[in-house]
Amino acid sequence: MHNTSQSTGYLRTETQLKDMEGVDTASIQSTMVGPLWARATFSKRYPHILKDQEASHIFAKVAKKHPEAEAKFAAMEQLVDQFLGLFFLVRARVIDESVRNYLIGNPEASVVNLGCGLDTAFTRVDNGRLLWFNLDLPDAIDYRLGLIPETTRSKCIPKSVFELSWFDDIDFTPTRGAFFIAAGLFPYFSEAALISLCNSMAERFTGAELMFDAGSRLGNVFVNRRFKKYGITGLKQHFDLGDPVRQLSKWSDKIEVIEWFPHFARTQREQTWKWKTRTLMNLCDWFNLSKFAHVRFMSR
Repeated sequence: MHNTSQSTGYLRTETQLKDMEGVDTASIQSTMVGPLWARATFSKRYPHILKDQEASHIFAKVAKKHPEAEAKFAAMEQLVDQFLGLFFLVRARVIDESVRNYLIGNPEASVVNLGCGLDTAFTRVDNGRLLWFNLDLPDAIDYRLGLIPETTRSKCIPKSVFELSWFDDIDFTPTRGAFFIAAGLFPYFSEAALISLCNSMAERFTGAELMFDAGSRLGNVFVNRRFKKYGITGLKQHFDLGDPVRQLSKWSDKIEVIEWFPHFARTQREQTWKWKTRTLMNLCDWFNLSKFAHVRFMSR
């Protein structure tokens, strides 16, 4: 496994984050605050897409502790335009909806957020009965806990997603069920590593479900070119998802694709959005540049 953080859902550059007191720009922490900033910023502009008051609250604490940080993250506007801002909000909304739908039939399920970073999904979907597990690398979890404490039903697991001992940390029974989410995580690893992970999960969590997003080969080319253009080092998307049914069926006969759909397929375009934004959304969907896949781990 390469050194890319599991918490790399949003963009950041060393120049935009350098000199942030208390945050090492080469660390995982600096890749974690970026997603928080994006949700806090864009959910205020488009609350009908995603309401994330918790992100705003937590980012306010970061900004208060480091007054210079807010101005530095304002520079991210040059990278995260309207299209990307909506891209991130839609991803969070789609995954939130998948969790809520699963909880209708499994209200006491365990929900596992793979590569959680500073994600605040628990506060958005909590039904008062589920058990929530946030999984990420040890220093990522350490930084998270300084901003987002655990609760009686929301626990943190400081391990790599590929360190399979985390399986033992999940409270799982087939009757109660389990739902796994991976937002902006899978593209940064090889397909071989993901096949091994998902096959192991299928063996251990039979009947559970997984929701993740990934780009196509062409989509990854565009993203990686953007990284290079803006001098973003240490990040590269590797895994590409073509036809999910055909591709994932080759991973294992224990992985069943419930559904898949392009990134913006369930998002109505609004005339108030920029023409460029709406065009990019359409191109993203027409060419399947980014998509969601919802799978179930079956017993065979």
